[in-house]
Amino acid sequence: MGPIAATETIDSSANPHSGSPGKRTAFYRPELDSLRFLAFLLVFLSHSLGGVTGPLQTFKISASLGVCLFFLLSAYLICELLQREHSQFGTVNLRAFYIRRILRIWPLYFALLILDFTLDAIFRPGAFTVGRLLASFFLVGNWYAAIYGLTKTFTNPLWSISVEEQFYLVWPTVRKLLNAKALIALSVAVFAGSYLTLYVLTRSPIGGDVAFWKARVWVNSLVQFQYFSTGCLLALGLRGQIPRYPAALRCVVFLAGLAALFATQQLFHFKDDLYPVSFGSLAGAYFLGNIACLLLFLSVLGEDRLGQWKPIVYLGKISYGLYVFHLAMLTIVYRLLHRAEGTLGQTAFVTIRGLAALALTIGIASLSYRYFEAPILRYKRRFERIVTRPV
Repeated sequence: MGPIAATETIDSSANPHSGSPGKRTAFYRPELDSLRFLAFLLVFLSHSLGGVTGPLQTFKISASLGVCLFFLLSAYLICELLQREHSQFGTVNLRAFYIRRILRIWPLYFALLILDFTLDAIFRPGAFTVGRLLASFFLVGNWYAAIYGLTKTFTNPLWSISVEEQFYLVWPTVRKLLNAKALIALSVAVFAGSYLTLYVLTRSPIGGDVAFWKARVWVNSLVQFQYFSTGCLLALGLRGQIPRYPAALRCVVFLAGLAALFATQQLFHFKDDLYPVSFGSLAGAYFLGNIACLLLFLSVLGEDRLGQWKPIVYLGKISYGLYVFHLAMLTIVYRLLHRAEGTLGQTAFVTIRGLAALALTIGIASLSYRYFEAPILRYKRRFERIVTRPV
């Protein structure tokens, strides 16, 4: 998923980076699947709470940072995977890495793009252009959206797949060539580069539509790479170790993460046109969003009890499908129920629509995982250097 879609998670072995050379080991942290589901749920809420006002609107906008939580989590997992592989095999097998990524991401990604393009060509000609399709096929869909804007098609959220794949086009090679200290320095440089990008963007002409301009910043790879750098710094800093601290402290950290998430839009208005653009406001928003994602991640990592909540772990396991299907299900439910909006009232309508769409999303993502994704993932296991969770 990228955002979404990395499936590798980590065991609790005492010395995970000191395995015998050439010996295949396994790792899996099921509580991180719970965090993956939380990331999806935030994204789902950001798209399902359409038309709300007041504090709910603020939360709706802030919840879009679930995408950034996906980025941070994915970077941490894959960076840790590469660290372990390099430690145990003395190198990184780039061919095996990219085959794994292709088999996990591309089949469902391209299938949904083709389906969306075909349906829009039939029912809404011009909504999904050939140019947008080609950009998405070549994994630069986010840059196309930065120029022409996001669409209202159900594959709109897949811009994040392009961002994620762009990062992973480079990182494995970098890991193969550089040592840990150089990787830390590079991660810090990438983080700083995101804010340099924000500075440059705020010094360029903005135009009349501030909300559109902020959306262009939102899909900019260089801006979003800061969350990948944070995930990589976590993996490099923790060195495979799992922090252990009391449940009460974890709850405090988790609530602080949610508060920081909410405060991102409340304080900085980073995705609307009500306030003028400035480097300070955008930098503050993205930095606070980073802090929120970091706190949520640290509150979950090592909490073994979360890994025992099998239904939530399963939903995290199928989160890639949840992510790619959810906007289509929201659209379908809206078209079925929109005539009842006036009768039900906005609150009831939004609630019923959201619950119905969530149920449909879980259903179709489960079917997709079982009958489409899982057979491909079983083949993917042939290319694993470090054994990951069961399919």
